[in-house]
Amino acid sequence: MPEYDLRSAFPLNEQIFPAQGRSWRCRLMEVSDLRPERDRLAWYLSFQTEASTEGSGGDVHTRKLEIVTSGRVLNEGFSPQLSERIADWLASGEVDGRREWLDTGRT
Repeated sequence: MPEYDLRSAFPLNEQIFPAQGRSWRCRLMEVSDLRPERDRLAWYLSFQTEASTEGSGGDVHTRKLEIVTSGRVLNEGFSPQLSERIADWLASGEVDGRREWLDTGRT
Protein backbone atom coordinates (compact mmCIF):
# COMPACT_ATOMS: atom_id res chain seq x y z
CA MET A 1 0.00 0.00 0.00
CA PRO A 2 1.42 3.43 -0.89
CA GLU A 3 2.54 5.60 2.02
CA TYR A 4 -0.02 8.24 1.05
CA ASP A 5 -2.86 5.77 1.61
CA LEU A 6 -1.35 4.76 4.94
CA ARG A 7 -1.04 8.38 6.02
CA SER A 8 -4.67 9.08 5.19
CA ALA A 9 -5.73 6.19 7.46
CA PHE A 10 -4.54 8.03 10.59
CA PRO A 11 -7.62 9.86 11.95
CA LEU A 12 -5.98 12.45 14.23
CA ASN A 13 -3.55 14.29 11.97
CA GLU A 14 -3.61 18.03 12.80
CA GLN A 15 -5.84 17.36 15.84
CA ILE A 16 -5.35 19.66 18.87
CA PHE A 17 -4.94 18.08 22.32
CA PRO A 18 -5.01 20.19 25.50
CA ALA A 19 -2.47 19.02 28.11
CA GLN A 20 -0.28 20.63 30.75
CA GLY A 21 -1.73 24.10 30.15
CA ARG A 22 -0.89 24.02 26.45
CA SER A 23 -2.54 23.03 23.19
CA TRP A 24 -0.57 20.35 21.36
CA ARG A 25 -1.01 19.86 17.60
CA CYS A 26 -0.62 16.25 16.49
CA ARG A 27 1.18 15.73 13.20
CA LEU A 28 1.77 12.41 11.51
CA MET A 29 5.41 12.63 10.44
CA GLU A 30 5.89 9.16 8.99
CA VAL A 31 4.32 5.73 8.87
CA SER A 32 6.32 2.53 8.37
CA ASP A 33 4.73 -0.61 6.98
CA LEU A 34 6.40 -3.62 8.59
CA ARG A 35 4.16 -6.11 6.80
CA PRO A 36 4.22 -8.89 5.64
CA GLU A 37 7.11 -10.09 7.86
CA ARG A 38 5.38 -8.63 10.91
CA ASP A 39 1.76 -7.59 10.90
CA ARG A 40 2.65 -4.16 12.27
CA LEU A 41 2.49 -0.51 11.31
CA ALA A 42 4.57 2.14 13.07
CA TRP A 43 3.07 5.63 13.21
CA TYR A 44 5.52 8.43 14.09
CA LEU A 45 3.79 11.44 15.60
CA SER A 46 5.09 14.86 16.52
CA PHE A 47 3.29 17.18 18.92
CA GLN A 48 4.12 20.87 18.86
CA THR A 49 2.92 23.89 20.72
CA GLU A 50 4.05 27.37 21.54
CA ALA A 51 4.59 28.07 25.20
CA SER A 52 1.51 29.69 26.66
CA THR A 53 3.14 31.35 29.67
CA GLU A 54 4.16 34.99 29.71
CA GLY A 55 7.86 35.69 29.32
CA SER A 56 8.45 32.43 27.49
CA GLY A 57 9.46 34.22 24.32
CA GLY A 58 7.15 32.04 22.23
CA ASP A 59 9.32 28.95 22.57
CA VAL A 60 8.13 26.00 20.54
CA HIS A 61 7.89 22.74 22.44
CA THR A 62 8.08 19.41 20.62
CA ARG A 63 7.31 15.90 21.82
CA LYS A 64 7.40 12.68 19.80
CA LEU A 65 5.44 9.46 20.04
CA GLU A 66 5.72 6.23 18.07
CA ILE A 67 2.57 4.13 18.02
CA VAL A 68 2.83 0.52 16.86
CA THR A 69 -0.42 -1.05 15.70
CA SER A 70 -1.52 -4.23 14.08
CA GLY A 71 -2.06 -4.04 10.33
CA ARG A 72 -5.75 -4.72 11.06
CA VAL A 73 -6.30 -1.02 11.74
CA LEU A 74 -6.42 -0.48 7.99
CA ASN A 75 -9.56 -2.64 7.78
CA GLU A 76 -11.04 -2.27 11.25
CA GLY A 77 -10.03 1.27 12.17
CA PHE A 78 -8.19 2.59 15.19
CA SER A 79 -9.40 1.97 18.71
CA PRO A 80 -12.14 4.37 19.79
CA GLN A 81 -9.83 5.15 22.74
CA LEU A 82 -7.04 6.48 20.49
CA SER A 83 -7.69 10.14 21.40
CA GLU A 84 -7.88 9.29 25.09
CA ARG A 85 -4.66 7.26 24.95
CA ILE A 86 -2.82 10.11 23.25
CA ALA A 87 -4.20 12.64 25.75
CA ASP A 88 -3.06 10.39 28.61
CA TRP A 89 0.42 10.15 27.08
CA LEU A 90 0.62 13.93 26.71
CA ALA A 91 -0.51 14.38 30.32
CA SER A 92 2.31 12.06 31.44
CA GLY A 93 4.91 14.66 30.48
CA GLU A 94 7.01 12.13 28.56
CA VAL A 95 8.95 13.85 25.76
CA ASP A 96 9.80 10.87 23.53
CA GLY A 97 7.69 7.76 23.80
CA ARG A 98 6.74 4.50 22.18
CA ARG A 99 3.51 2.60 22.70
CA GLU A 100 2.24 -0.68 21.30
CA TRP A 101 -1.50 -0.45 20.84
CA LEU A 102 -2.18 -3.65 18.95
CA ASP A 103 -5.91 -3.80 19.65
CA THR A 104 -8.27 -2.00 17.35
CA GLY A 105 -11.08 -1.98 19.86
CA ARG A 106 -13.51 -3.11 17.17
CA THR A 107 -15.03 -6.51 16.65
